[in-house]
Amino acid sequence: MRRSIATSVAAALVSAIGLTVLGCQAAPSTSGAPASNPSTSDSRADTAQNVRLVGHHDLQGRESLVVTTLSDPANGSWVYVGHHESYWDSKPKMNPITGKEEWNGTSILNVDDPSKPNLVWHIPNETNRNSRGVSVVYDYKFDGSGRDYLIRNSEVLTEGETGKDLKYQIFDITSRATDPSKITLVSEITGTPTGSCGAGCGGAFIMRAHKGWWSPDTGYFYAASGEPGFRNVIIQIFDLKDPRAPKFIGRAWLPSQKDGEPGYENQYAHHPVVDEVNRRLYVGYRNSGWVAEFDIADPAKPRLVWSLDMNPPHRGPHTVSPIVYDTVPNFGASALPRKYAFVVDEAGGAADMAPCPGGVRTGSYMLDITDETRPFPVSVWQVPVGDYCSKGGRFGPHQSADTVNGKLNRFENKIAWLAYFNAGIRVVDLSDPYRLQEVGYYVPKTNERSHPIAKEQPVVVQINDVDIDHRGLAYASDRVGTGLFILEYTGGRK
Repeated sequence: MRRSIATSVAAALVSAIGLTVLGCQAAPSTSGAPASNPSTSDSRADTAQNVRLVGHHDLQGRESLVVTTLSDPANGSWVYVGHHESYWDSKPKMNPITGKEEWNGTSILNVDDPSKPNLVWHIPNETNRNSRGVSVVYDYKFDGSGRDYLIRNSEVLTEGETGKDLKYQIFDITSRATDPSKITLVSEITGTPTGSCGAGCGGAFIMRAHKGWWSPDTGYFYAASGEPGFRNVIIQIFDLKDPRAPKFIGRAWLPSQKDGEPGYENQYAHHPVVDEVNRRLYVGYRNSGWVAEFDIADPAKPRLVWSLDMNPPHRGPHTVSPIVYDTVPNFGASALPRKYAFVVDEAGGAADMAPCPGGVRTGSYMLDITDETRPFPVSVWQVPVGDYCSKGGRFGPHQSADTVNGKLNRFENKIAWLAYFNAGIRVVDLSDPYRLQEVGYYVPKTNERSHPIAKEQPVVVQINDVDIDHRGLAYASDRVGTGLFILEYTGGRK
C-alpha cells in the first residue's frame, strides 16, 4: 500500500515541478548578483532584498543551530541558541562572562532591544558534544512552582549518527535575568522504559537525541530519538508535568521503522511539529522522501493518519508545517477551507556540498492534505542554483521557521522564513499554495569568527536555523560561527 501511494504521486510531482518553473521565472534574481536594494549602511550583508538587519551577535564564534524565541510581558524577550559540537578544531571557546574556556552548549540572550542583543549566559557541556536543540517554558504551572525551564539535547555523535550518553537535559533558568550563575540542572531523560514496546524494545537511547518541543499547555515533551527495537529515530512523547521526574507516555513511528516490520527505507524522524489544538503531529523523515501526519488525541497511542513518499525524485524532508487557507485561487466556497502542509527538505552531506554532486537539488513543497486519505503535492519551490554550488559549503534549505514565539507557526500572514545555508535567509510568499514566490532574502558576509564547514571547503556563511519572535522579527543562526542575525522583512507581496 505504501508503494502504491508513492507511485500515484509521481504524475502529480511532474505537474508540480512544471508549476514551479513558472514561479521561479517570476521571482527576483537569486543568482548571487548584487541586490537591487542593498542597504548602504549594512556592512554585514553580502546581498539583500526587502530584508533589513536589525541586530547581530557573534555568539562567541560558537557553531549554532536551533534558535528559539520566547517573550511575554512578565519575563521580557529572550532568545535561546542550541550549539553544535566544536567540530572544526575540537577545542572549547573562551566565554568572557565567566572567564573560562567552555565547550559549546546553549546560549541565552536578552533581546528586549533587538538592535543590541545581550548574551547573558552560556550553559556549557562538560565535553565536546552536541546540544543543537532547545525548547523553553515560562511560569510553569504543572509543578506549582511558576518557574522557567529549558530542555536541550546532549549527545556525542559517532559514525552513522549513533552515539553514547544520549540524553535530554532539563535546566531551571528562572534566574537568568538576575543571577544566571544559579541556573541549575534539574533532571535528564536518557531513554524509554525497557520492554515498553515488546521484548528487547525500549531502553537507553542508541541513536540521536535530537530535537524536541515542550508544550506549555499540556506539559508534554515531543522528542526525536533512536531506541532499542527500532531501526532509526522515531518520535517519543514524555510527560514533564514534574520536570524532576519525567515520565514516558508513548511513541509514533512510520510502518517499517520497528524491527521486523517490512519495507524499511532508512527513514529517520527529524523532529516533531506539533498542533495540539487539532491533535495532530507532523514529521519529516530524513534520508528518504517520507512525510507523515499522526493523530495524537491519545498521546499514549499516536495513530498514523497518512504518509507520503516523495522520493523519487525528491528527498530529505526536514520540516512539515500545516497551513489552513480560507481562500485559494480558482477554488470556490464549496471547496474551502483547504489544508496544506509546507514541507522543507534539508540539504546535507556530500550531495549538497560544493560542487553539489547530487543529481536532484533539495527544495520546498506544498502538499494538499485537505483529504486525509489522499495527500498530494501541488507545487515545488527552490532557489535557482546560480553560482551557489561553486561558492562553497552546502547549498539548499535546512528548515523553515515552524514556531512563532514558542507556538506553532500557523502562517497567518502567509509569509515563510527559510534558512538556506550558503544562500542565506529567504522569505517566501505562500499566499497562493500553487505558486510560491520569493519576496526577499538576506545573505550575510562571513567574519573573523567564521570557518569552513568542512576541510577543503572555502569559508562561506551556512545559515542553519531561523525562528520568529512576537514582533515578527526573524532570528537566524550560522553553522560556521558567524553568529546570530536579527532581521526584519520590509517588502510586500508579489
